[in-house]
Amino acid sequence: MRPPKVTVIIPTYNRAHYLGASIQSVLDQTCGDFELLVVDDGSTDRTQEVLLRFQEDRLRYLAQEHRGISAALNTGIRSARGAYIARLDSDDIWLPDMLAVQVAVLDGRPDIGLVYAKAQGMDKDGNALPTIWGIPERYPGDSLRSMLYDDCTCNITIVVRRACFDHVGLFDEALQANEDWDMWLRVATRYRFAYVDRVVARFRWHGGNHTGPLSPYFADAVDGRVKVLDKAFRAADFPPALAALIPIAYRNVYTAAGLRWLGAREFRKASRSFWRAICTGPNPTITLARIIWFMLVGKLFNRFLWGRRFVQMTTALRRHWRNRKSPALRP
Repeated sequence: MRPPKVTVIIPTYNRAHYLGASIQSVLDQTCGDFELLVVDDGSTDRTQEVLLRFQEDRLRYLAQEHRGISAALNTGIRSARGAYIARLDSDDIWLPDMLAVQVAVLDGRPDIGLVYAKAQGMDKDGNALPTIWGIPERYPGDSLRSMLYDDCTCNITIVVRRACFDHVGLFDEALQANEDWDMWLRVATRYRFAYVDRVVARFRWHGGNHTGPLSPYFADAVDGRVKVLDKAFRAADFPPALAALIPIAYRNVYTAAGLRWLGAREFRKASRSFWRAICTGPNPTITLARIIWFMLVGKLFNRFLWGRRFVQMTTALRRHWRNRKSPALRP
């Protein structure tokens, strides 16, 4: 039997109340040339009951002991038969044309190893929220430089060639969070990325998010990003030409950590992260200005539609200006 073009992997752990919607959103894809692997990472809820509702030949259920998100993804990759691989978290959903849009890019661009797009937030009941994840590369055409600056992708919109894993290996099972950024950094050392400026998925915010403030993995999700950068910069194949980006990358990580600790009302940890950003970055004044923008102006503007449009407009203008300037590093 001919293998499917795409393998879709849904790793899940005690998400029975959302899993059915995630599965259905895959089965509803306009591109039907796929297999769906649901990897149950030792769930203790009604996950198996949810799977029994679906009488679908393209759906396979893989169960394992609870070993974490990276191990679940690796189980799916090892069992995958498709030339392309996509991931959907078990509390999120795809829009019906997600696979059709992303697969068309890979089919038409043999020079591209990975394609990603935008996803929009929704609350626990599925109501749309204004937050958007997935932005264009900061340095167009230079995926590694862009990914070191910050993770511009959204993992539930990614479709990647299976060959990428053959070259860079599987997910790091020592990571309980940020496993996606670590992986795509490794892929970016060998492959170029493509971006589709379109919302193709919805990610759900709820009290049980794997890396949310109430999760036992929240600290790993926030502070663990430094470990991902450490690993990337220590890699034997790290290009020396990107050494000037190191302080900028750490500044960005510490700034983002401070904002997340601030949102969790962990003010001491937030202050510590902001101070590290100021000490690490190449220009303390610029770093402080960025922190103030994100902490005060950005948060205030995002409460209102006009404010969000203003932020989007200024971001687009800054991106346009950067692209007109020299491709040299910019802080």
